Amino acid sequence: MEQFDEQEFIQSHLATGEELAPERFPQLSTLSSAFFYDFVPVAKEPELPEIVFVPTSESTRLETIGTMASWNFLWEAAQYRKEAFENARRADETPELARWINALPNTNAYLIPETPSKYDAYAPLFHLLPKKVVDRFGLPSVKRPLWPGHAAWWNEKLMPSDFEHRLSEAFAAHIWSHVDSGSSLQAFSATEPLKLLSHSLDFWLPYVLMVLEDLMRDFERCEPDNARQKMLLAKARKEDFGEVAIDRPRRGGTLWIGEEEAGDVTDLVVEAADRQGQLRQLIDAVRSNRVADDFSPIWSYAREDFERKLYSKRSKVRVSFVELTDTLPVHSARSEYTDGLLWQDFTSLLDAKERHIVVALRSGTTKLADIAATLGYANHSPVSKALDRIRRKASAFLSLN
Repeated sequence: MEQFDEQEFIQSHLATGEELAPERFPQLSTLSSAFFYDFVPVAKEPELPEIVFVPTSESTRLETIGTMASWNFLWEAAQYRKEAFENARRADETPELARWINALPNTNAYLIPETPSKYDAYAPLFHLLPKKVVDRFGLPSVKRPLWPGHAAWWNEKLMPSDFEHRLSEAFAAHIWSHVDSGSSLQAFSATEPLKLLSHSLDFWLPYVLMVLEDLMRDFERCEPDNARQKMLLAKARKEDFGEVAIDRPRRGGTLWIGEEEAGDVTDLVVEAADRQGQLRQLIDAVRSNRVADDFSPIWSYAREDFERKLYSKRSKVRVSFVELTDTLPVHSARSEYTDGLLWQDFTSLLDAKERHIVVALRSGTTKLADIAATLGYANHSPVSKALDRIRRKASAFLSLN
């Protein structure tokens, strides 16, 4: 029997040759939920999604991520997916997780596994990056990726230990020209010396999933596999289920392939995230040095502490705090809940020439107020910790200039 070569197997999941051509890379595909369900509920008026990062342990990782994939494949059910999930074949394989899911309120929530690299979470963002950006930030060129992820162990082996940090910087470099047409982070270094201090991938995640849903709605529905399914489908279509309809799952397929299609999808993600124009207004204000403080009084002390620790007589720095409101919530160890709102660091920029730091926090209304406590995320003060990291990075950069 031929001996299994683990390294060779891992490397076989990297794109090579023609697979790296701009017409074929990057790409992302999806499987049909018919692999999991004969029928799916389809919400007539789906709510906007929330994202929940769920911790995983090494002992139950495969089962947990499999269960979450099964849950996420019910994307068409939106806020009604919990009832459908109760009858899923995986629901009794991880009873602790199933009980936790059953305690959730009826809301349109994606469950994202908190794996060491977080590749499974951020794959839809990662696979929008063209090859030159992937190479520039030392990221692997993955072959034929799928969404939702299925806990493929080799992906964890392929990713660098600082994958999340690299991807954050890579995606910021990629997305910048789509937010601020004609510019890039590199371009600012010559004429407008803006330095990126922080950038949250979590902000973009709900919006790329919304775009994925729109793309998947273009796939045809699977035909019934047999006479019984055909009979049940005909019966379901005659009944009134109120806020949902019952139908066959949609087919799987390629969501995008090649740099041109990925660029078009990136534009759609930006439009979804910037329907109120807040992003472009913020970038324009930073570039023209017209940023005015506009943030919740909840963070007044945090702002004062930030300024106090950064200030010195020989290095005066102007600090502006701004808030992006009504963004879509992402529940994780990086977010903080107060009074019905979920808060998170979005981005921070340093104008070295003007010695001006702009810190943008984001907020969004959530229906999952108690989720932090049940997942062990409460009392971690993530926003304050993020501000401290930003301050240290800004201080180090200013001391060199």
